[in-house]
Formats: sequence, structure tokens, C-alpha cells
Amino acid sequence: MDSLDFDALEQQARAKMPPASFAFCATGADDEISAVENIAAWRQLRLRPRILRDITKIDTSISLLGAQVAAPIVVAPMGRHKMFHAEGECETARAAAAAGAAFALATNANMPIEDVAAARGSAPQWFQLYLWPNRSEVEVLLDRVAAAGFRAVMLTVDSPVYGWSPRAARIPHHPSPDVRNINMPGSPMARTSYDTAFKGKVMFPLTWRDLEWLVKRTPLDIMVKGVLRGDDASRCIDAGAKAVIVSNHGGRHLDTTVTTAAALPEVVAAVAGKGEVDVDGGIRRGTDFLKALALGARAVMIGRPILWGLSVNGAAGVQAVLDHLREELVRAMQLSGTPTLAEATPDLVAR
Repeated sequence: MDSLDFDALEQQARAKMPPASFAFCATGADDEISAVENIAAWRQLRLRPRILRDITKIDTSISLLGAQVAAPIVVAPMGRHKMFHAEGECETARAAAAAGAAFALATNANMPIEDVAAARGSAPQWFQLYLWPNRSEVEVLLDRVAAAGFRAVMLTVDSPVYGWSPRAARIPHHPSPDVRNINMPGSPMARTSYDTAFKGKVMFPLTWRDLEWLVKRTPLDIMVKGVLRGDDASRCIDAGAKAVIVSNHGGRHLDTTVTTAAALPEVVAAVAGKGEVDVDGGIRRGTDFLKALALGARAVMIGRPILWGLSVNGAAGVQAVLDHLREELVRAMQLSGTPTLAEATPDLVAR
């Protein structure tokens, strides 16, 4: 597999995936404006390299919520991995562990929490949570997550209702008894976010009271995913969250949102060092990584390219994507005179 060109990798994945799986992976909401602009926004930022710095040794290691990782790379939480590989999230977790990357497991994963945890090795794992109204069911899930050794719970707050994708609707995914959201009550068949059965329904209603409840209910660190405003980010930290993730859900729910590259500096300023800030959305190159880190992100989460690698070559394909991104980050740090992540500061970036 050639992961050097993600455009080529995407086309390899498209050729291998069932059409409905590719449509679900690739699509954005409505006119797909946010999905496209996320990528363009990072590319429009410019680097201001420093010269005559000693870059013979480059250090990409960093601590994420107290766990040391080799690079600030996180496999973003994405559900339904069995749509892309028979071993589902277990295969992805093995790849993340081999690459030294953190891994976030989605609520709507197709493999049991305990099996995925066993595949992680020493790499830190986080659990992405969709919080539904039945608290007793959620508590059972939270206790399983803690018992399996996950380090944090990542509460997704930007999709109380699912968005809509005309592209996915034209090539609908038909649920299969073999692909289930195995960790959810009743292990329902894995419908996609764009299933007509969900259209218009409030799936995951959340308020600030729910975040406060979650902070008190579990001993694990709480992260809040789907933050695009500084005032919301500050309130999350005040409520007890240890980290926020700047995200517009890959442009998959609410179209025409602000891009994550544009939102990141405001969120970082609002958090003001009281918690960690991560970011996702449209990041495709090592230079994008460096820009995000310079603008204050602690780590960067990668989504769609992971599924491309998974579908093309399983764990080896995912690891190739992660290793390639780390290699590009190292090169970008060398060429910009930035030997450590601590030296990736805002003055490195120009708009």
C-alpha cells in the first residue's frame, strides 16, 4: 500500500469498499461545504520557518491526559469499523498500538469493549460516549469502560440529532445482522447516521447538567468533543472536563459551520491552560499537524484516512497511515526549525 499520497489511498479504498460504505465514510452533510472547507482551511495557513536551529534531534513525544505517547496523533472515534474490515475496531486498535498513537473507541463500535482493550497494548485508549436518557444503561457502559482500562471518556456534544447526507441517501447502507453496535443495549444492527429511521429524531439530548453528572459519575477523565466556541470551551473546563476537542464532526452533521482551523485559536485562548485542547477535521499532512500544534492543540485526531487504510490493508494499512503522518510531522519540524513540540508556538503560523 502506498500511503504517501492520501488521494491515491482514498481511491484504493473506494475500489475495495462496498459503494454504501464508501459513501458513508466520505460524505459530509447537505452540500458538504464544511467537509471540504475543513481541509482547505489548514492548507490556507502558512508556516514561518525559523533558521539556524539545531534540528539534529526531533522529539515528537508528548503527554496526553497523563499518558506518554510517541507523537501527538490520535485515531479519532468512528463507529462501524466492520463496514470496512472483518475484525473491526480490534484491527484499528492493534494498528494504533503498533504506531504508538492514542486510540478513541466509539460508542457505536462493532467489537466488544473488552476485546478492543485487549488489542491496545500499552497505547492509551479513550472511549467516545453518546449519552442517551436511560442513565442505568449508561452507567453499565461506563463501568465496563473503566474496568477495561480506558483512561478517559470523550463525550460527544455536537450531534443531538443526526445530520443528513444526500450522497449517502442515494447509496443507502442496508443494516446487516452481522454488523451490530455491540456495546449498546440490545446490540442493535449498525444503521448509519443517515438512515431514514433516524431522520428528525432527537437521538442524544444533552445539557450542561448531563456533563456535570458524567464528571461526578465516573473516575475517568472527561473530554468534551464538538466544541467550536471559546465560551463553551471555558464552561466545559469549569464543569470539570479535563480536555475539549475542537471539532465540527468532520462536516457530517451541521453544514457551513466554522472550520476547526478557524475555531482552534479562540478555544485555546478561552481554556487558557486549564485543560488540554485537541482538534480534528480535515488534517491530511504533517504540515497541517504542525500548524495545529503551533496554534495550541495538544494533539490531533485523524478520521477518514484511518478508514481508508483499514479497508485497503487492515492493521498494516492503518499503521502505514499513522507512521507516514508522524514522518511528515518530523520533516515539517526539521524544516521549520522546531526540534520540540514545546517550540511549536503561534508565531510559526501566518494567515
